[in-house]
Amino acid sequence: MDPNEHSAADPPDGASADGAEGGETPQYSPDSELTLRERQRRRARADLVRATTEVIEHHGLDGATIERITRRAGTSRATLYAHFPGGRTELIEATYRAIGREIIANAERDAAMHDDWIDRVCAYQRSMLRLAKRRSLSVFYNIDGPHLFSLGRRRGSGSQRSLEAFVEILTRAENEGRIVTGLDIPGLAALLVGAIRETGIDATRSPGSTDGHTRAFRQLLEAISTPV
Repeated sequence: MDPNEHSAADPPDGASADGAEGGETPQYSPDSELTLRERQRRRARADLVRATTEVIEHHGLDGATIERITRRAGTSRATLYAHFPGGRTELIEATYRAIGREIIANAERDAAMHDDWIDRVCAYQRSMLRLAKRRSLSVFYNIDGPHLFSLGRRRGSGSQRSLEAFVEILTRAENEGRIVTGLDIPGLAALLVGAIRETGIDATRSPGSTDGHTRAFRQLLEAISTPV
């Protein structure tokens, strides 16, 4: 999970995003400060990444040829190279990062809907398991991608965000007396990140393992929970 680090500046103090008057405060969009050319560039890149995702899902990584991708995106080979000078390799890597961002975004939305700390942590596993159901994409993300991009044991940005979320959730649970005290919370959070990564790999290779992983992950969290 390797999200891009990218943000737009906030609008100037005392000014609305579009200069509206009448006391109404319009919703600010980060894209409002981008030039038309930059918005078009981002849209074109997003379209190519989306097309690549769809091609991989239907044809696998080996079937994700430039011809199929450009046909799916409704664009030309020249346009692809204009936005991704590294060609297929750069585009495939951007797609890998985009899938990671989607996993994290889905997990964060799911977690925000729950008050129970266990359900909040389990939201990250649920998001990974949803990807595992899209088998070709999951093979690409969980099995082929880490080797293809030489990630090895290095933690990507998505895993780092999961780690930080787990530390925050566990720390709050400890402060509220919901888990046993004296735990190595950063170490435990890292183990949970690793467990979710293994869940994705196993569920991709053996879809029948999903229920077992779900139960085991929750049992691990319940084991450190204090009695209600």
